[in-house]
Formats: sequence, C-alpha cells, structure tokens
Amino acid sequence: MRNAIFMAAALVAVTAVYLYLAPATRPGQRVPAAVTLPIPPQSPDAAWVAGDAETIAADSDDGTEVVLGLRVRKDRNCTVQLRDYVTPDGEMFSAYSCTPGEPRPEHPYSQYDDATLEAMAYADAEAAAILGQRLIGRNTEKSYELLVRATALDGDSGHLYWLADQAFSAVKINDDIQVPNVMRRYELAALAAQLGASDVNSNFWRAQLVNAGVDNERLRQLDRRVDELLQTVRDIQVTVFGEVRHGGQGDA
Repeated sequence: MRNAIFMAAALVAVTAVYLYLAPATRPGQRVPAAVTLPIPPQSPDAAWVAGDAETIAADSDDGTEVVLGLRVRKDRNCTVQLRDYVTPDGEMFSAYSCTPGEPRPEHPYSQYDDATLEAMAYADAEAAAILGQRLIGRNTEKSYELLVRATALDGDSGHLYWLADQAFSAVKINDDIQVPNVMRRYELAALAAQLGASDVNSNFWRAQLVNAGVDNERLRQLDRRVDELLQTVRDIQVTVFGEVRHGGQGDA
C-alpha cells in the first residue's frame, strides 16, 4: 500500500508538470488523450506536489493560473478536473485530469509562404505574429522583430509573452542563471508593462539579474533598450495608423 501511494504521488508530480508545461494545441497537432493520475486522499505528498507546481510557476511571472489548487498554463487546450474514484478493493482516491478541447482551427494565413506573410506584416498583426512564431527556431532576431511589430499593431502583449517563453525559457541551468536569456525576458516584460500590461512583473527578472551580479550600468543600458523598443512600437503605429494607439505617453 505504501508503495502504491508513493507511485501515485510521483505520478501526480508528472501530471502537475504536464499541465503547466503542455502548450496549447497548434494547427496540425494531434490532441493527446486525457491524462488521469491518482492522488491518495490526505497524502502528505499531495501538498508537496502543489508546492512543486508553485515552484515551477515561479520561473515565469505570467501566462499561468490556479485551477482546483493546481497551477497550469492559461493557453492550455484542455479542461482541468479533479474527480473522486473507488477501486475494486473499495479504496477511494482523487485524480486530476486535463480533458482536451476541440482542435483549434487552422488560421487562413498558415498556408502563406514567408515572403507573403512578411509583406502583409507591415500593417497586419496576425501576419506578423504567425511569421514571427514560424521563424522562432530559424531566426530568433527576426522572430523578435516581428512579434514586437505584432504587439505594436494590435496592442496585445501576449506576443511578447510567447516570445519570452519560446526563445528565452532557459533561465537557469545547473543552478547557474543564464544572464543573456534573463536580460531578454526582463526587457520584454518591461516593454509589456510600459504598454499597459497589468499581469507582468518585470521587477522579478530585474532581481534575478542583480542576484547574478549584473551591475547598475548594464541595468541602465537595458532600461535604455526598453525605451528604444517602446519608441519603435510608437513609430510603427504612427507610420501605419497616423497616430499612437497603444503605449502612448499616458500609458508609459
């Protein structure tokens, strides 16, 4: 029985990580089967699992929410549930499950080639976002440029969050802070805050840089970089729309 409880608790840890890390289903992906793993009632390991989920979430200051006491990604394509079960031996247990939603429809732009999307990205936020996401593994800097442009065009800081999670997610390896990635996460979070996002805390990433020994001059350079990005966002809007629509002086 003790071995069964231990294995169940270990499986729950895997479930917590899966629910946090599993990305939304993208066009062309198969939807996975529902995951149901047991949690022994009143098991001391159950609290440890919840704490571990919180630790995972601490590495990212946005894009998650707590559902039924479990921290999961907001962009998951499934419904989190906690159900009670009875085994044939009469033992009761609870289990988390993440029931997949319907596959998301393919975006009409997904069939366009890169050159077409790049031409459209001048004034079309969706084209800029789709091409930016497509290029993330091939040309990170171009992807960065396009997703900032998408944010400028539609005011959605979610493009910046996606970029941070996909391109700069490795913030610590073997307990060593990956300073270049944390710098990028800081500037993206600070830009989102300048644009009026209320669900982002750039100070979290700034504190990581301070703890890693980044000096004040380098931090000031990063802040200047954020100011430059904000001006780029405004310049894009003035060029395309003739006015600043997002991130105006009143929002800074």
